[in-house]
Amino acid sequence: MITIYEFPPAFGLTNASPFALKLQAYCKLANIDYQVKYRIDSEKMPKKKFPVAIINNEMVADSNIILATLEQNAKLDANLSKEQHAIGYLIKELVEEKLYWSLVFSRWVDEEFWPLTKQELFSEMPALLKLFVPNLVRKNLIKSIYAQGLGRHSKTQIYDFAVEAIEHLASLLGDKPYFVTDRMTQYDAAAYATLTNLLNGKLSTPIKTAIENKPNLVAYINRCYESCGV
Repeated sequence: MITIYEFPPAFGLTNASPFALKLQAYCKLANIDYQVKYRIDSEKMPKKKFPVAIINNEMVADSNIILATLEQNAKLDANLSKEQHAIGYLIKELVEEKLYWSLVFSRWVDEEFWPLTKQELFSEMPALLKLFVPNLVRKNLIKSIYAQGLGRHSKTQIYDFAVEAIEHLASLLGDKPYFVTDRMTQYDAAAYATLTNLLNGKLSTPIKTAIENKPNLVAYINRCYESCGV
């Protein structure tokens, strides 16, 4: 059994972090026994972020490194061709870079949704800490989004970029059940984790509307949930 450290659930999701949710989905698909321990002290982790996993008594940080470590033995996708791996990799990069940072923007920067984010993530914090911790975390994340590059654009442009990505994903999926083969792969775990956060994470953003307008993506998200159960 492995142990996954991650932030507690929020926004009505199994986990509001696509990276943590991706790992849980992968473990379910690969029949890997795991337990989840919720923590909030990401600053104490090796790379100062969650998720982190304990595998064979070794602490492994970064969801992609954790997944690659597990895949060495689980071999969930050993039968995929090089082309399928390449397509899957590009889809994963699209959702974990372009769409993920759009998700972060909607939660932490967009003034329309920040009050709900604050309520979801900090409501149980002691009153004294709530006076400054939420705004401090928000300030740091705004800096991160700006440094990443997306935060240098206007709100309209950021959502337009995300909607464009949704359009491409819907076209790539077409009428297929999953993105690269007829079953859910590690790449689908990544795509699903981000897409379900955008669709089912309580924020009525233009990205959510774009997904709702793509029946094949909505069906895909539901199908992935049925396959992995998280």
